[in-house]
Amino acid sequence: MLFILFLSVFLVLGFYLLNFYRYDLINKDVISMISVARLYAAGNLANAVNGYWGPLFSWFLVPFILQNPTSTSVLYSARVLSLIFGFFTLIGVRFLSYRFEMDEKIRSSILFAMILVVLHFALNYSPVDLLLACFLVYYLYFIFDPDYCSKWYNGALCGVICGMAYLTKSYAFPFFIAHFLLFNLFHYLKDVENKKTVLKNLSLGLVVFFIISGSWSAVISDKYDELTFGTSGTYNHNVMGPKSVGHPTEYVNQGFIKPPYTNVTSAWEDPTYLPVKSWSPFESWGYFNYQLNKIKYNASVLKGICQSFSCFALLIVLIYILLCIKPVRNRVSAGIPVENFLYPVATVLIYSAGYLFIVLEARYLWIVYILLMLMGGCLLDLLFKQDFFKKKRFNRNCNSIIKSVLTLIMVVSFLIMPVTGLTSFCSNGVNSYVESQYYNWSNIIEAQYPVHGNIASNGNAEDGAYKKTLHTSYFMGTSYYGFSRPNETDSDLQADFRNYDIDYYFVWGSSGNEAFLSKYKEVSGGKIAGLRIYDVKT
Repeated sequence: MLFILFLSVFLVLGFYLLNFYRYDLINKDVISMISVARLYAAGNLANAVNGYWGPLFSWFLVPFILQNPTSTSVLYSARVLSLIFGFFTLIGVRFLSYRFEMDEKIRSSILFAMILVVLHFALNYSPVDLLLACFLVYYLYFIFDPDYCSKWYNGALCGVICGMAYLTKSYAFPFFIAHFLLFNLFHYLKDVENKKTVLKNLSLGLVVFFIISGSWSAVISDKYDELTFGTSGTYNHNVMGPKSVGHPTEYVNQGFIKPPYTNVTSAWEDPTYLPVKSWSPFESWGYFNYQLNKIKYNASVLKGICQSFSCFALLIVLIYILLCIKPVRNRVSAGIPVENFLYPVATVLIYSAGYLFIVLEARYLWIVYILLMLMGGCLLDLLFKQDFFKKKRFNRNCNSIIKSVLTLIMVVSFLIMPVTGLTSFCSNGVNSYVESQYYNWSNIIEAQYPVHGNIASNGNAEDGAYKKTLHTSYFMGTSYYGFSRPNETDSDLQADFRNYDIDYYFVWGSSGNEAFLSKYKEVSGGKIAGLRIYDVKT
């Protein structure tokens, strides 16, 4: 009943806060995944199939688009889906928490805190990262099962769940292969008597997973004429290469970039087609050394991210590693099986390690965040079972207060980041909407002049012109071709307008082509400070 109350609080608080985030597009990734969903809804399957973005979130969004295709409605639907993912994530976390030995008071404290944590995931970040964490929570519940060996269907369930996780994000493919093989080895060594069941689980899990993942892999491999389970890993590895200038859509000297298909939001619709130079760390010693430095740098980023989760995060991981060592475990936690410590810390390390080779952001590690909270609760329970608390050093009430204070400190340390993120909208006033200026701008522009078709802008990503134009373009239903090169000559800019079939050109602030642009009609009428829009078709 208490957990049902927690779920109710999550839904009530979630839909209340949703009102403040209804116009927040989060980032260009969400815009592109919505655009992909629109292609599916329109029946344009050839262009909808995408090797960079997992298809599952877009598939979930299609029924909402068919019901109401307006930009604001689709965005709101994506937010609602995030809350639904969060709801099932909370249920999964409760199941997973019982794979960790802890007092019910500690468990309840963590699950209550998880309400704000999951709300932060759902409202401030891409729904895809939360959906992936949701699937992985259930996968870990089954693979951590102490009776995994005695249940022949556990492997098949793991394969189904991680197959769905792969359709969410391709990173689940290498993670599942590495993690599932290693954990079946753990179970095999732990229970040799049931080795046939372990091997059956391993076989069933891999077969089911490869049926699901192989089907989608075959589709995208056919589209791109190369064998692949996803193009995001390759692209992100290449874009961080030694000779890369960064994402082409944000590179200052790139100039306009045509979207891969007609009537889509931008070239970020499918980054697979963006021009990035491929490389391999095995091409030369210099490249190999560059890769090692990249791993070292990402390791420091990982450390910072974990510390942003909680100031105790790294300490929790270190203690878990120590508890996997027999002498330490015998001294501190006699009678507790080693797998209670080995399984979670091995998962944290394996999952994090894969991102060290490419690029790392906090949102990629939501499952690590959840595991660290549960691991922290387990350590508190272990601490409270030590002789210091068992012996009657304090009276019963005092002992209870100390335990409550320590639990509170641990839980609050994990709440600093989500609470800060969830209250960010208050900086603009309680009655304001997060990132609503783009929606407001689109309404002003359309009321003044019906901007449509293909648009481009001056400026770049660093001065915010890319984001401002792209997000405004989403609400207007136009296609954004990026920004012009700095100091571009009038003749070159005019040629770009013609070659890329640009309809409207957005000028943020000043432009070096004022005299040239003055021959075109300015349609914004000065309604938006710092912005002028030129009809370059006339």
